[in-house]
Amino acid sequence: MTTTIFGKVPDPKVKAEIINKKSSGGVNGVKYPLYDKNNHTKGIFVKTKGFTLLRSEATQLIRTERGERVMLPNYGLSLKKYLFEPLTDDLVESVTEEIFYSFSTYLPKAKVRSVDVRSGDNVHGLGVPGLLIQVVISPANSLETALLEINL
Repeated sequence: MTTTIFGKVPDPKVKAEIINKKSSGGVNGVKYPLYDKNNHTKGIFVKTKGFTLLRSEATQLIRTERGERVMLPNYGLSLKKYLFEPLTDDLVESVTEEIFYSFSTYLPKAKVRSVDVRSGDNVHGLGVPGLLIQVVISPANSLETALLEINL
């Protein structure tokens, strides 16, 4: 909140009310994806909070390739480098470490409950080989969970 109202400095009573106002319901954020296919509404100005916000932030983190963001070059996951590798225990461990590292660094309010890495010829549903990575997350202080899937 701001303490300047339309370019004027408010009187001390109004300024104190603004500063001491308690936030009801926590932090708001932008709803992701920005376009909702079901409601045909653009979400760039749609606010969300709570578990929906956490799920949106996790989806953004997962879908961002490391090095893609200009001002945050280490933000995201470098999962595409694993795409043409054989599925071994070392690969599963590397993918799991990558996910846990990124979540602990950039989304510490989310707890990664489990990571499942699968490979197959029908991962995309098109008969094309690839990797399917399933991540189950929850808020750090809650048992509510969400399943996020990454198709490579």
